[in-house]
Amino acid sequence: MIANNTMRTAATRMGTRRAMSDATGPKMHKAKDAWKQINATRPVDPHPHNVFHPPYNKATVAAGVLTVLSLGYGSMYYGMYHQQTKQGYWK
Repeated sequence: MIANNTMRTAATRMGTRRAMSDATGPKMHKAKDAWKQINATRPVDPHPHNVFHPPYNKATVAAGVLTVLSLGYGSMYYGMYHQQTKQGYWK
């Protein structure tokens, strides 16, 4: 009974086509059309927040890169070491 209904429903769905809509299409929100209104409602920013803009301190950047690389390598090496000793490959 259930299989019969399922097959009948699938067969009718495959044979029918959806009617085309006579609508003009989806309404697109475009910020460029309302930019003056959006810009007028924003608060005035007294100073820029240059988080990812130069000048960078080279020593700080080098220390950060080395720290990230060493922590990444160290954690991967420790994971490999732990699995190898746990499974008895390394003694």
